[in-house]
Amino acid sequence: SHSYCRPRLGQRHGRKRFTNAEIFFQLAAHPPQSELSAEEILAIPVERRRKTTAEECPFCADSPVKENGSKCLGICRNPQNVPGPEVFPHEMQEVADAVRLQLNALRDNNVPRQNHGLQVMYEYAVEAGWMERSRYFGLSTDMYHFDHFMGKALCHFEDMIDMRGYEIKEPRLREDGRTEVEVFVTNRVGKSSSWTFIMVVRTFGKYKGCWCTHRLLRSDSKYISVV
Repeated sequence: SHSYCRPRLGQRHGRKRFTNAEIFFQLAAHPPQSELSAEEILAIPVERRRKTTAEECPFCADSPVKENGSKCLGICRNPQNVPGPEVFPHEMQEVADAVRLQLNALRDNNVPRQNHGLQVMYEYAVEAGWMERSRYFGLSTDMYHFDHFMGKALCHFEDMIDMRGYEIKEPRLREDGRTEVEVFVTNRVGKSSSWTFIMVVRTFGKYKGCWCTHRLLRSDSKYISVV
């Protein structure tokens, strides 16, 4: 009769531990006289290697291995590769509603996913996706890509992200025809600050007729009267 290698019940040390593949090929080459018992089957060590992120990721699973040994394409790490925000402008919203919805989103910035609050802010921004320079933050900047906006917003709006609470003042019509809404924010550590939303009704695009944010500045910003 042929001899073959198989683990013994309770065996843990002293002999080489075979992988499932090695056991399979040995059994295929030398069929046993009798089938393995349930106890012997349970004694066979199971390979428990976890799959890497690249192996699990639907974008990277079938990609070739790069020179550095990684398969990751970085697609799933791009903040733009997410569904649209769950909150967005609507014709039924008054100006205070549009401001309140944005503040709620910033207060719960990472609900239902990371930086969803900033995604809502970008959706309400008049100049989101424009090629031209924007003064949304006061200073001249780029609003073409969401990830560009997000990098600036995480810095400029730090006091509003994950805030404790806020108070919205009565909207006020500016001389230039835009509407400003001042809000008082209490940040995550209890510090208060004042911010001004400069709002307009869109006259074209998918949010035509909706209140959207033209500028969002600290109320004491040097840009408040010039942008």
